[in-house]
Amino acid sequence: MSITLLLRKKIGEATIYVRYKPSRDFDFFWGSPFSIDAERWDSKNGMYNQSFKKKSPKDESQKILNKNIDEFNIKLNELKNSLNSFLLMNNYNVTKSQIKNFLDSKYGKNKKKSEKKVVNSTLYMSQLIEEYITERSVFALGRHKELTPSSIKKIRVIKNKLLKINPKLSVSDVNDDFRNKFTVWCTKNQYAPICIVKDLKYIKSFIKFAKSKKYKTSDDVAYWMFYVEQRDFKHPILNLEEIKKIRALDLKLDYLDNARDWLVIGCYMGLRVSDLLKLKKTDIIEQHYISLIQKKTNDPTTAIILDPVKTILDKRSGEFPRQISDQRFNEYIKLVCQLAGINDLIFGGKMINKRKVFDDYEKWQLVTSHICRRSYITNFRQVLGDEGIMVNTGHKTTSMVEHYDQNTLLEKAKKIRSKLSDSLELIKI
Repeated sequence: MSITLLLRKKIGEATIYVRYKPSRDFDFFWGSPFSIDAERWDSKNGMYNQSFKKKSPKDESQKILNKNIDEFNIKLNELKNSLNSFLLMNNYNVTKSQIKNFLDSKYGKNKKKSEKKVVNSTLYMSQLIEEYITERSVFALGRHKELTPSSIKKIRVIKNKLLKINPKLSVSDVNDDFRNKFTVWCTKNQYAPICIVKDLKYIKSFIKFAKSKKYKTSDDVAYWMFYVEQRDFKHPILNLEEIKKIRALDLKLDYLDNARDWLVIGCYMGLRVSDLLKLKKTDIIEQHYISLIQKKTNDPTTAIILDPVKTILDKRSGEFPRQISDQRFNEYIKLVCQLAGINDLIFGGKMINKRKVFDDYEKWQLVTSHICRRSYITNFRQVLGDEGIMVNTGHKTTSMVEHYDQNTLLEKAKKIRSKLSDSLELIKI
C-alpha cells in the first residue's frame, strides 16, 4: 500500500498527514483531523508509539491511557483502510481532487462539525477534570510532566467536592460567584484556608485547560488572585536533644523499637516518608551513601548516611528496620515521643474527624512522619547550607528548603554565630 501517515514537524502538537504516492508523478498530501505530540509518534509504523503504554496498569488513569492509545491507533488504521477501499473501488484511477473530496466528506467537514457541537454543548466540571487527568497523564516534552498517582488522587478529591456542591456544575459556571460559594462551603465544612486556596489554584488550572480546548469559560477565573494569612506558629520539629532522648529509650516492644529506629533515621536523612520506609540494604553504596529514585518526582538522589544512622544499621547487622506502612509509622512514633517525654505544650493542628483542628497540644500529639524532613532541615541547614541539605532532601529550590526550615530569625542567627565562632577558633589553631 502506498498510503503512509506522517508528521511535518518534530516538536510539539503536530497534525497527522495522509500521504498517497503510487508513483514519482503522483504525490498527494492531506491534513487529517488527528494530531499528536510529536514526541509520542512512531514514524516507522505511522502510529501512536506503543512504548508509552503502561505494561501493568495499576490505577484507573493508566488504564485510560492505554485504552486511549489503542483507540487512537484503531482510528488511524481505519482512516488508511477507508482510503485504500476508495482507491480499490476506483481501480486506483483517481485524481488528487477526487481523493481530497472523499477524505473531506468522510473525515474533514463532518469531523469539524461534530467537534464544534462538542465544544458548544454543556460540559460539566467532573467531565473536564477526567479529560484533564487523561491528557496530563501522558508526558509531553516542553509542555508538562505526567501526573503522579498522588496528584491524580488530590485532583479527584477536588472533583468529589465539586460534585457535592453542585453535581451539574458546568465549566462556564465557574466564575467569581462560584468561587465565593466554594469558599463558603469549604469553610462551613471546616477546611483550612490554605487547603481552600490550593483547591482554587487547581480549579484555575482546570479552567485554563478548558480554555485551551476552546470550551466556553468565564473570564473571571483568569484574574483570580490568592492570599493566605501568614501563620503565627511553626510546625513541630524534633531538636537534637529530643532526638537524643528518643535514641536513649529502652523499648521492650519490638514494634515501637522498629518505629523509633525509622524515626531517628528519618531525622538524620531528611527523605520523604514514601522513600524512607522503603529503604533496604541494597540501596547502600560505598557504606556511607544511599542511592535511590524518589517516588514522588522519579528523580535520582544520593543521600548521605550520618553516624547515628550507621549505629542503627550496625545494631541490625547492616539491615534497615522492618518495613511498615505510613499509617502505622504515624501511629507508633506518637507513642515513642510520648514515652520520651516530648510533651511541651505547643500550638498546632491535629486531625480530628478528618479535619485539622488548631489548638494547644502536647508536642507528641502533633508528631507525624513529616516531622523527620522538617527536623533534618531545621537542625542541619545552618551547618550544611542549602546545597548540602538538598543533596539528601531532593529539593530543587532554596525556597522549598526555607519552607521546611522552622528556625526563627533569632535561632538562625544563634546557629550562624556558633558556626562562625567554631571557624574563627579553627583559624586561631
